Amino acid sequence: MVKEEYEKLKKEYPILPDYNRLNHEFEISTIENTDFLLREIKRKIGEKFEPLLDLLEHIITPDTNSFSDMYECRCYTNGEKKIVIDIFRHLMEQYRSLLETDLIADDKVDAETIRKLYDIWLQEKKQILPYLKKIRECWQKHVEIKEVLEYLG
Repeated sequence: MVKEEYEKLKKEYPILPDYNRLNHEFEISTIENTDFLLREIKRKIGEKFEPLLDLLEHIITPDTNSFSDMYECRCYTNGEKKIVIDIFRHLMEQYRSLLETDLIADDKVDAETIRKLYDIWLQEKKQILPYLKKIRECWQKHVEIKEVLEYLG
C-alpha cells in the first residue's frame, strides 16, 4: 500500500527518489498510515538521523558520568573531533529542517525536503562510517584499567 501511494505522489512530484532506494535507506514500507505519506517519510528519515546525531554528539561532548562516552571519546584526536563536529553540524541543520517543514505542512516542500535529505544521507553516511568503525575498534583494544581510570579521573 505504501508503494502504491508513493508512486502516485512520485508522478505529482517527480523529484522524489526511487521508491526501492528510499525504502532501502529509510524502511518506508513499514509506514502504516498513508494519509500524510510525505510527512511520515520525513519522520522515518528523522528516525535514522537521531541515533547518529546522538552518537556524534557524545563523541564531541561526552557525558562525564558515562564510562562508555569517556572511553570512546579518548579514541579520537582533536583533528578527528573537528571533522565530527562538521558532520554533526551539517546533519543537525538538516534534522532541524525537518521540524521547519512540519510547520509549513506543504507536500511540495515535503517532496523537496525528502529529495534533499535522501541525497545528503547518501553522502554523509559515507563520511560517518569510518568514525563508527573507529568506535567499534576502540572497544577491541585492550586498555589497562589504570589508564582508563587516570583518563577519567
